[in-house]
Amino acid sequence: MKLDGRSVLVTGATGGIGRAIAREMASRGCRLTVTGRREPELRRLVGLLGPSARAVTADLTDLDQVRALVDRAGAVDVLVANAGVGVPEDLGMLSDEQIEHAVRVNLLAPAALARAAMEPMRRRGRGHIVFISSGAGLVATSGNGTVYTATKWGLRGLGLALRQELRGSGVGVSTVFPGPVRDAGMLADTGVSLPRLFGTSSPQDVARAVADAVERGRAETTIASAGLRMLVGIGAIAPLLIGDLAQWAGAGRVRDAMLNR
Repeated sequence: MKLDGRSVLVTGATGGIGRAIAREMASRGCRLTVTGRREPELRRLVGLLGPSARAVTADLTDLDQVRALVDRAGAVDVLVANAGVGVPEDLGMLSDEQIEHAVRVNLLAPAALARAAMEPMRRRGRGHIVFISSGAGLVATSGNGTVYTATKWGLRGLGLALRQELRGSGVGVSTVFPGPVRDAGMLADTGVSLPRLFGTSSPQDVARAVADAVERGRAETTIASAGLRMLVGIGAIAPLLIGDLAQWAGAGRVRDAMLNR
């Protein structure tokens, strides 16, 4: 689906990846609705995006606000469910409330957003839904927390299953899997350096991949270095071995450094 002139809703737009996605979509001629919890940052972003953009604040842990957000956004052609929280802790370190919060933001909210947006898309016979997962949604390693990994794997299943559900409707579904991203997310927040094998991508790399996934109708797209792509390929065949390889490469040390920060 060509993006020029389309209406796009981007969640988590005040984060580094969300801002980059919004700016990429605006550069391709889209009308933007951007959302997040921090209204001043949303207003600044809208100022950068231009007159075709508008801001709507929403707390995605509240399903009433999720439904209200989709109603206020109107008939969107593209939904980019980008909002998420990083949870580097082990399962045993988390309270019930912290687990619930992670599941609500990383998995429940994207599902609720997609359900609300897809019916108008199906009636019009066109549209596209994008879920922003993570490399942690492809392989389970000591570099990512248990609950974070579980929610990101859940997004992969959601994307693939929803693509089947909407088959033949004119509505596409894509899941994007960024590896480590510099200048955004947990790496930027903690300042932790990665082993050379892992490499990083930029928020702009992710944004271009999102736009390409919509225009080309890609089911899944991974944005990562050659080394990480190799690990993902091994993980698809030998999911337990990949954990050992990632540990040897230093993934656990990176996660520990994040927790210490």
